[in-house]
Amino acid sequence: MIELNIDNKDIIIRFKNITKKFGDFNAVSDLNIEIKKGEIVGFLGPNGAGKSTTMKMMAYLLKPTEGEIWIRGNGRLEKLSNHNKDYLLDNIGFLIENPTFYGNVTPRIILKYFAELKGYPKKQLNQRIEEVVEMFGLSKWIDKKIKTFSKGMRQKIGIASAIIHNPDIIVLDEPQTGLDPQARREVRDFILQLKKIGKTIFLSSHLLYEISEVADRIAIINQGKIVAFDTLDNLESKAKKSIINFELLDHPEKNNLNIVLDHLRDILAPFTGVSEKINEVNWINYKEEAKIFQILFNGDPKNQLIILKTLLRHEYKVIEFSVPKAGLLEDLFIDLVTTGSSHPSNSTINENQKQKEILVEV
Repeated sequence: MIELNIDNKDIIIRFKNITKKFGDFNAVSDLNIEIKKGEIVGFLGPNGAGKSTTMKMMAYLLKPTEGEIWIRGNGRLEKLSNHNKDYLLDNIGFLIENPTFYGNVTPRIILKYFAELKGYPKKQLNQRIEEVVEMFGLSKWIDKKIKTFSKGMRQKIGIASAIIHNPDIIVLDEPQTGLDPQARREVRDFILQLKKIGKTIFLSSHLLYEISEVADRIAIINQGKIVAFDTLDNLESKAKKSIINFELLDHPEKNNLNIVLDHLRDILAPFTGVSEKINEVNWINYKEEAKIFQILFNGDPKNQLIILKTLLRHEYKVIEFSVPKAGLLEDLFIDLVTTGSSHPSNSTINENQKQKEILVEV
């Protein structure tokens, strides 16, 4: 008999106290995540944090050293085991790491193989293959040999093979790796399209902007441990800081840049809410390459509005004023993986910049 304290009907996947050891090394430690039906959960962490190991355990490619994985099948949550793995995993599409295919086969052959492997109805198979290939704009390539494909095109075929049997749950490990900007946008739009038709998506990445664009909730993992799991808005509110970017019509000359910065410090310092000792914090900066000013503030929209009004009142000709979401997530991520706390402390813009360049691919 299935034993659970509470079977929440919204929960479709549950990781319960999952630990995976390789010898003395803990790749994943006491991981707990619940994923609800129809949502996109982003699994965010640097390379080597434990993302792929977690997904391989869900695919039953690896077995947890400790803990349990529960998946909804036949209307109830069931603990994944050797006894029931076949039918529980048939309703899941997996893309684990970079897909590799024989060079002399075609997308049609690959997709037919995976669909048949998952028991997709034969009478509908050809139509389904055509539909999926068209989704990715690869119809004219359907009978071309894979060896002629770019890395990005092969990645698309990998994602297509994960959804060919029309699963309710889709697990994608770094799906945008190797894709050019246009292809990344296409994959992002496709993921959102899958959500609209009711699919549940578990998406891992170390690309911060990729997660922020699509995820309903974000689980941040570092060194095998979950350091945060919440909506992006809630995580940002805990961080209690954001960055404002603004551009002026008249860019400051090099010889008077320091004068401008000093004046901005004088008029804006009371409204940032960053720190009681704001003079000790490098809270304002000018990015010469982009011709923009950056202001660290506490994330409160009221402060954001006051800062803009103050700039205009002092006759600064502001032509661009924004609080980029990706930037917020970058700072939050760095703080969480550095401190392991869901309440990051204030830090300077310059101190985080070098880490951002390492952790964020654009």
